[in-house]
Amino acid sequence: MFFRIPRLTPGYIRYLQTQAAQVMLQNREGPAMPRMAYLLGLMGIGMSGYSSRQLTLHYKPSTLAELINITGTLPSFK
Repeated sequence: MFFRIPRLTPGYIRYLQTQAAQVMLQNREGPAMPRMAYLLGLMGIGMSGYSSRQLTLHYKPSTLAELINITGTLPSFK
């Protein structure tokens, strides 16, 4: 099984250089980026749970009389 090596045109050389530079930059970042992503993800999940808890703690269901006063008509539940 043979594969053909592409011609070394200036555009292909530039492509190889940018690809090599990208790999070097990704290797230099190290494990800090995944840790930061996990931290931000956990903070988002925590804030979502906190806000849901606050909404349920301070939830006051409206009565039928309040709905009639607000809308002026009897609400239709379908």
